[in-house]
Amino acid sequence: MKNIIVVLCLFISTLTWAQTPKVVDVSTEIAPATHWLEGVDSGKYADSWQQAGALFQENVPEALWVSKLEQVRTPLGAVQSREGVSRQVLAAIPQLPDGEYVILEFQTDFANKPRAIETVTLKKSAEQWQVIGYFIQ
Repeated sequence: MKNIIVVLCLFISTLTWAQTPKVVDVSTEIAPATHWLEGVDSGKYADSWQQAGALFQENVPEALWVSKLEQVRTPLGAVQSREGVSRQVLAAIPQLPDGEYVILEFQTDFANKPRAIETVTLKKSAEQWQVIGYFIQ
């Protein structure tokens, strides 16, 4: 009987340990994303293209990127607040090479559009996180 109790205690403690949330340092992803967003916020659209990852630059010409942000982002106005609302880690994204990806969502209040959702996709390359996608809803 004692052996069964010991085995049950070990089993329960193993389950408890396995369910303990892993502490993840998201600053390595958040800092590059927020720095990149700050450039977009200040209207430095060409700079944001220059700072984006190779996948981004290969698929979106700089002139197109700048013109689209001028059409879409500029009318939203200044950022009033921005708060991270979700983080998703992926090893693969359809139509992209396997790798380390993170999709971050922010709830952003712009002067002319409150409660917008910004989605920033990052890919890790050469031990650095780089923006490879940006979308505003």
